[in-house]
Amino acid sequence: MKKRILLITAVLLLTACSNGQKQTQTTAAAETTAAAETTAAETKQPETTAEASEEDTSEQAQSAGLANPWRDIDEEEAAKNCDRLFKAPEGAGNICWRMMGETADPSKGSYPLIELKFELDGMEFTARARQGAHEDEDISGMYYSFDVEEETTLANWGEGRMQGKVYRASGGEEAADLCTWYDIEIGIAYSLSVTAKDLDGFDIQAVAESMYNPEREPYGSIPEEMETKE
Repeated sequence: MKKRILLITAVLLLTACSNGQKQTQTTAAAETTAAAETTAAETKQPETTAEASEEDTSEQAQSAGLANPWRDIDEEEAAKNCDRLFKAPEGAGNICWRMMGETADPSKGSYPLIELKFELDGMEFTARARQGAHEDEDISGMYYSFDVEEETTLANWGEGRMQGKVYRASGGEEAADLCTWYDIEIGIAYSLSVTAKDLDGFDIQAVAESMYNPEREPYGSIPEEMETKE
């Protein structure tokens, strides 16, 4: 009888120990999992905060908006900031002059970007000029993949010897033409651009040539004897 009681007691003790070990292992595993989750949450929290902060900043910037860098001017003010300025071609409508940047300061070599918008033959054109620009500086604001690029010589400008380039992008929903030239004598970059559904047969160079304004020649008032004097 004693042996039987001892056997039963031993079985009970073994069962209790086994359950205790399982409970301890389960508790330890739960604690380990909870600690891992807490660590992961703590690690992830700064990233989430940073992302939220960036989103908030972006939303604030969008809601606040940016100041318009352009301001409307008239042709006379434009001419004061560019020594050899173009003019709107004959027959142009909806003419609008604008300027980006501070008033020209020749002593510092600082000049603003001048823009002329106009309509001609049912198309909208944008002409730009910037004195003091580098010869290879792109002032056009045209971000197209041009499939045609040709060198040319513009009439009227530079006594008919002005070197320029003509570009065309014909892919996509609309075509785009761009003409650029550079006055090396003074250091002025020019551009003329237009977009339309179809530009086949259109000559943007002819429009650029018609925009030359002899009245804006900075040396036009020099006496003839001084021009010929060596």
